[in-house]
Amino acid sequence: MKDQNVSAIKSQAIMLVTENEAVTRMVEEAFPSEYENKVTENTTTFRALNGTALQIAFKHDVVIFEIDPDDTGEVQAIEDVLAHRDDDTLFVALTQNDLSISKARELRKIGIDEVLPLSIDGEGLKAAVGEKISARRVSQTNFVGGVAALGKVIPVAKSRGGVGASTVAVNLACSLVGGKRSFFRKSAKNRVALLDFDIQFGNSNVFLDIEDNGGFLQLIENSEVPDDHFLSSILQEHALGVDVLCAPAPMVPLQSMRSDVIKGMLDLLQRRYDYVVIDLPCAVVDWVEPIFKQASQLALVTDTTVPCVRQARRLIDFYREVNVGLSVEVVVNRERNTLIKTSHVREAEKVLETSLKHWLPDNPKVARNSVDFGRPVVDMKPQSDLGKALAKLAAVMSVDAQSLATKKA
Repeated sequence: MKDQNVSAIKSQAIMLVTENEAVTRMVEEAFPSEYENKVTENTTTFRALNGTALQIAFKHDVVIFEIDPDDTGEVQAIEDVLAHRDDDTLFVALTQNDLSISKARELRKIGIDEVLPLSIDGEGLKAAVGEKISARRVSQTNFVGGVAALGKVIPVAKSRGGVGASTVAVNLACSLVGGKRSFFRKSAKNRVALLDFDIQFGNSNVFLDIEDNGGFLQLIENSEVPDDHFLSSILQEHALGVDVLCAPAPMVPLQSMRSDVIKGMLDLLQRRYDYVVIDLPCAVVDWVEPIFKQASQLALVTDTTVPCVRQARRLIDFYREVNVGLSVEVVVNRERNTLIKTSHVREAEKVLETSLKHWLPDNPKVARNSVDFGRPVVDMKPQSDLGKALAKLAAVMSVDAQSLATKKA
C-alpha cells in the first residue's frame, strides 16, 4: 500500500499557498524534486492572490494551502476558486490541529478534498495525497464495445440479525476485485466499492481493520446529493483494492438517510466502479428502494430454520415489488450442503421457489480469527473450506452479473 502511494505522487505539479516557512519545508521534503515533482511556492494567501489564483490553480495537479477556518475572507476566496473547478485538481487544506469535526465538514462542503492538521509530517501528507490521487485516477466510466457500461449493484440482505451477512458482503467485495488473488479472474482487477448501509449496527469495517472516518455522518448531514469529489473524500481505500464507506460509529436513526441521496450516490458509483456491494440493514426502510431499482443481483443470507426461511420469502417478495426481474442468490450460512437433501431443505427450496446452491460451512475458528485480525477470510484463509465457498460464491455472482449485463444490452 505504501509503495502504491509513493508511485502515485511522482511527477506531480504542486501549488503551495502559505506564509509558513515550516510548512514550505515539509511540503518540499514530502515531494522532492528528484522524483520530478514541481512545487510552485506562493508566500501569500488566496485572498491576496485574488484573480491570479483562478488562473494558476487548475494548472496544477495538487493545491496545498494553509487556512484558518475562522477567516471568512480567506474561506470565501477559496470557495470562489473551487466554484470554477472543472477538472481533477486536488485541493488539500492544512489547518489547526484541534479543528472540530463540524468545521472540517464545512471546509469539505465548499469543495476542499482533504483537511489535514498542521502537525502532519511529510510522510503523512505524502500518503494522504497519494490515496486521493489514486482514487482520482480511477476511470469514471467503463466502456464495452463503445457503449457506456454501468457497474453492477449487489445488495446483501439478511433474513435475521447475526446470520453473517456482513461476512458475506466483505468477502464478496474483496473477491470481486479479482486479479492474481482470485482464481476466477487472472488478469486486470475490478474496481469495487463496499457500502455499509447497516447504519445502526454495521461493522463491516471491523472485518477490514479500518476505523470510521466520519464520512457517513457527513453524508447524512449534507443537505445536497453528493458529488464525485465528496464521495472521493469519504470513501476509504483498503489494501485489498476495495473502497469502503463505513457505517457511522455513533447510533443514528434508520430514517437518517434520504432516497435521493442514495440514488445520487449510486449513479456516481456505477460510473466509477465495476461492482458496488451494499451491506443492508436488518430492516425495511423507504430509502432502500433506489438500491433495488438499480440492483442487478441480490445476495440474501439466511439459514434453513423455519422462521428464517419464511422471512427470506417475505423479503424476496418485497424486493421484487421494486424490481420485478431481480436475480436472487440465496446464501445458506453456517451449514454444510449434503449429497442427499434432507426433508427440511427440500421444504425450504419449495417455499423459496429456488434451488439452494450456495452453502457456507460452519467454521467458527476461521471466522473468529478473520474478525479478530481484521482480515477477510478470502485473504487470510483462502484455502479453508469457508474461504473456498466464499470465493466460489463471488465467482458465480461475477459470471451471472456479466451475463445479466449482456442480456440487458
